[in-house]
Amino acid sequence: MKNDNKLSVIMKGAMILSIASLISKVLSAVYRVPFQNLVGNIGFYVFQQVYPIYGIGMVLALSGMPIIISRVIAEQETTLQKKALLRQLFIMLSIFGGLIFIICQIKATSIAALMGDIRLNSLIRAVSWMFLMMPILACLRGYFQATLIMKPTAYSQVVEQVIRVGLIIAAAYVGVRHHVDPYTIGTYAMVATPVAEIFSVAILIRYYAVDIKRLPSQKVMSYQSLLKRLLFEGGTICMLSSLMVLMQLVDSFTVRKGLLLNGLNLIDSQAVKGIYDRGQPLVQLGLVIATSFASAILPSLSLAYSKKQMKSFHNLASEMLRVSMFMTVGVAVGMISLMPLINRLLFNSGQQNTTISIFMISVVLTTMITIYSSILQSANHFKITIIAIILGLAAKILITKEMVAHMGIAGASISTVISLLLMLIVEVKFAPIDIVKIENKWSFLWKLTVIAIVMLVIEMILMNLFGSIHLVHSQRLSAIISLCFLVPMGAAFFGVLAIKWKLLTYQEWQSVPVVNKFIDRWMSK
Repeated sequence: MKNDNKLSVIMKGAMILSIASLISKVLSAVYRVPFQNLVGNIGFYVFQQVYPIYGIGMVLALSGMPIIISRVIAEQETTLQKKALLRQLFIMLSIFGGLIFIICQIKATSIAALMGDIRLNSLIRAVSWMFLMMPILACLRGYFQATLIMKPTAYSQVVEQVIRVGLIIAAAYVGVRHHVDPYTIGTYAMVATPVAEIFSVAILIRYYAVDIKRLPSQKVMSYQSLLKRLLFEGGTICMLSSLMVLMQLVDSFTVRKGLLLNGLNLIDSQAVKGIYDRGQPLVQLGLVIATSFASAILPSLSLAYSKKQMKSFHNLASEMLRVSMFMTVGVAVGMISLMPLINRLLFNSGQQNTTISIFMISVVLTTMITIYSSILQSANHFKITIIAIILGLAAKILITKEMVAHMGIAGASISTVISLLLMLIVEVKFAPIDIVKIENKWSFLWKLTVIAIVMLVIEMILMNLFGSIHLVHSQRLSAIISLCFLVPMGAAFFGVLAIKWKLLTYQEWQSVPVVNKFIDRWMSK
């Protein structure tokens, strides 16, 4: 295959995967809003307590393991070696997935007790079935990506998410209509995952039968070397991909216990935890928007480093950091300033606006951690990311329960922000200076901070003005009308100030989605 043809295939494949990933991520974030509306705060609490187990399994099956598997397989010279290595990888992941399944089945009650709610055991057992299919999904997706066949991964990903979301909403609707208890509804919702994965496996097997057929039994690499790469490189990618899921997992074991120490009873602690969990889909949606640019530019970054084009590498890295920071701060500040309206629109409630607003800072920090880590990984620096994540998670484990016990549910949001900030500081402090650079860093950060504060103040003033005008009786409809005006107005203020203050270069503005279509016209004015 000629280089230009191969590059065309890679870019086309990357576009297919990006679109499929975007659809899946949006679905994964959005469906939790109608689900919460159907089952209420306690039903949402039940679902969200066990959701991190699903999230970790999904990272293993969809993003973390397939990436490292595709790298290892792509390094092999012959098709025979690739297929033989696929067999070795499948054996290793089958053992790993089987162990997780057995532990979840046998120790479900103990895990639920550690979460502070023994009735969650049925949900843990239900979701654990996904780990039996994880090896097939991860290995076949990784193999097809290594051989530049992207359609199987894309199709299986979208189909799996559509079926899963449909089954979850159906379970919630039928359960609520027939007055089923929240734990039973949660169990049925978790069963949706392994059922959806069966369809995903079927799609991959169809391509497997055509393109792979049989796997040779020869040994390409030692299992020790393979295990080392899976743990080190694959582990880094998995931890990075599941950063907020890991934070949520810590919350599942600590927040409700902290609320009980804070003086809440069993029922109130469940409801408050359910309200706090509303922040998760909002952060996830914010991250989808904010990191889309990074996903698009990363292949070019890796290519520049591999070809030793360091000037191009530094320019791309700086561009990615500045543009991503600009976009993510805009998204986060917009959500923080308009949180009362967003909360009212999505959840028909004004509870815990401050707590959820604090949690939105996670969008900025998680995006920057991801960008820094991606730049470091493209230059083959993995240790810094691993150390940063481990330190951040350790801090989260140590401080969350005590902060919630003394500060209430807001302590959970603050502990997440502190832990993520620690991760980012470690990465920035110990990242090699010759790898990660931001042009005019302090000037850029100062301007961005001032612009964000101005936008925040203007949006809050305008929101209060809109709130004093009662055009309709429905608070939800009123929130929709207000947001339809305030969101574009806030974005316009943010963008105009950034242009006036020359926050980004012309080249960087060309990289900003939507804005790049109008930047020439605005610049001329």
